[in-house]
Amino acid sequence: MCDDEIVLNYHNSLLRKSDVDLLRNPHCWLNDRLIGFWFEYLENSNLNDSSLCLICPEVAQFIKLGELPETSAFVDPLDLNSRSLVLLPVNDSMSLDHPGGSHWSLLVYDCFAKKSYHFDSLIGSNLNHAKKIAYNLNLSKEFVEVRCTQQQNSYDCGVFVCCNAENVVKYCSVNKGELKSLPLLSIDVFENQRNHMLQVVTTLSCK
Repeated sequence: MCDDEIVLNYHNSLLRKSDVDLLRNPHCWLNDRLIGFWFEYLENSNLNDSSLCLICPEVAQFIKLGELPETSAFVDPLDLNSRSLVLLPVNDSMSLDHPGGSHWSLLVYDCFAKKSYHFDSLIGSNLNHAKKIAYNLNLSKEFVEVRCTQQQNSYDCGVFVCCNAENVVKYCSVNKGELKSLPLLSIDVFENQRNHMLQVVTTLSCK
């Protein structure tokens, strides 16, 4: 029997026991597979809104580091200009094949405002990486570093990305994609995010 058995096969995401164990340990970083799954879950749980686009960590990394002709092959089919919101996980890794690095943040392109918004739980840490993605997407000229709740440890950046992404999706589904008045989340919401994600994984794995 495989020690690292498959726990969940969800659309394009595959989670193993070792991935899910990261949710159970409050001192572990979330990896790109968990963040990719959560983005896919948020997008598919809002199937009535096809204008949302949540991009997986691997594609976001390729947009940041790839050559423009190559990135166009990934980006063009997404028809991002027709979307209301585009969400991308940002990391500080400089490896094309291994997204993750040591810090995660969230980049959101608001198609209504024609602005890119960056949510960083260690503000300023991923600024250049986020700007590189925004520049390569060539969707907007205005870039906003958002004031957001800051993490209080060295390991919860992935948790903050997943939580901020969910907050953006839920808020903008009611407020027609406008991010200018997005409420600031309390630290309690982030502290419960691992359990929230674990409950979703458990529920989906039972179906």
